[in-house]
Amino acid sequence: MSNKTVILLKNPSTPTDPYHELLLTKSYIPQFIPLLHHTHKDKAQTMAYLKSKEFIDDTNYFIITSQRAVEMLRECIDEIKLENENGHGIQQKILTKVGYTVGPATHKILREVGFVNVRGGIDAGNGSKLADLIMDELTPNTKIAFFTGEVRKDIIPRKLVDVGKFTQFEEFVMYRTCERNDIVDKFNAIVNGGSDSLDGWIVFFSPQGTRDIVQYLKSRNGSIDEFAGSRRWKLASIGPTTEEYLLSSGLIPDVVAAKPDATSLIHGILKCD
Repeated sequence: MSNKTVILLKNPSTPTDPYHELLLTKSYIPQFIPLLHHTHKDKAQTMAYLKSKEFIDDTNYFIITSQRAVEMLRECIDEIKLENENGHGIQQKILTKVGYTVGPATHKILREVGFVNVRGGIDAGNGSKLADLIMDELTPNTKIAFFTGEVRKDIIPRKLVDVGKFTQFEEFVMYRTCERNDIVDKFNAIVNGGSDSLDGWIVFFSPQGTRDIVQYLKSRNGSIDEFAGSRRWKLASIGPTTEEYLLSSGLIPDVVAAKPDATSLIHGILKCD
């Protein structure tokens, strides 16, 4: 039995979070600290685009790499279905489109939403690999919609447009992201109380939104052993990019997940414990 606390520096996934579920089965105590606040950029505008002739009739393929974008897409599709007598038909037309995505988590959610043909997923571990897959499968004159947030990497657009010469690549911004200002308070509330465990884990999933916590750790000379008296808190990273970020900040992770998923991360934590 572990009963160690695992602090997950991320927003929990909905409707269920695989990290939370798997940690519970291993007798860990998962605690989320949401780092970011996500909101629709313009929900009415997104729904109007999803119902438009441009998307319904002229666009058979879309790219969506962010879990938050998928969740907001799900919200819009659900509302379209309930909107009027034509809503169900529009929903079905949307769900027949081919979706390209990165990683198993986003792939899984798209399938749960009802999309039948989801490409990439576990076979495309990053944006560059996904762009390569799209270039292998589609011709440059294919119309593609890219659902994304206000802040995103340029890898996919640059590779498809500049390298692949895709001329009908349309980017649609669905959401905006803001950092929360209560992160350190929530962090201290978990670390300093509420659990009888003598040690635990702090898991970093991305550099984004962790600035305040990293600065707080660095202000204690990079040591996390001091937290909550004699507790020993270890660090875990979801992958090499986040590992590099931690190292550049003077923090050395005890575990780096072999793959960016719950099974690999928790396997690493179990092995280290």
